Amino acid sequence: MKIITIEEEAWKQLNSRINAISDHLKQLEDTSYNDLWLNNHEVCQYLHISEKTLWRMRTKGEITYSKIYGQYFYTIGAIKEMLNANAVQSNDEFVQELMAKGKSYIEKGRRLNSLNSQNRSL
Repeated sequence: MKIITIEEEAWKQLNSRINAISDHLKQLEDTSYNDLWLNNHEVCQYLHISEKTLWRMRTKGEITYSKIYGQYFYTIGAIKEMLNANAVQSNDEFVQELMAKGKSYIEKGRRLNSLNSQNRSL
């Protein structure tokens, strides 16, 4: 085994670069769900609001949405923007909970799809 020694300043620079790369990768991971689309029911369920409240938010322009064939869709990023714009005190816990629920929803959907695919092949 070889032992390599480096100057303390070089080590500090290398360590800070590694930390910067790690922080950048964490940011990429956290924002990957911002583009995930949710329908009316899912948004109402996650925000604990009624469909009428969500309708009011849409008509007032408080939340960004897309309408396709009569169904409304929202991105997690748009929901986060709306929550941050209306935040009295910044509380990232609620957004983190929403993202965790979104992640579990995706993973559950993927598991169901893979199970259905397996059952069809049998």
